[in-house]
Amino acid sequence: MKTVVEIEDMIRVKADEDEAFRGRLIEDPREAIKEATGLTVPQGFSINVHEESATEFHLVLPPAGSRLSDEELRGASGGIAPTDDSY
Repeated sequence: MKTVVEIEDMIRVKADEDEAFRGRLIEDPREAIKEATGLTVPQGFSINVHEESATEFHLVLPPAGSRLSDEELRGASGGIAPTDDSY
């Protein structure tokens, strides 16, 4: 199964190469994503497609409060970090 990043990249490439698909993606993202990937987006899931221009930039923020603390990040990273006396 592909990751979300891989699916997003696949959709971006198709939109870049196929102007008709790009238009469908902007007008009806749910159907265009199904066409490009075969995946059905759940009805309760909202999709917004924005097209940047030379004078417009879109910044997507993660959900508020979703940032992991430094301690949570250390716990999730696993492994060990070398110290001066670890060799």
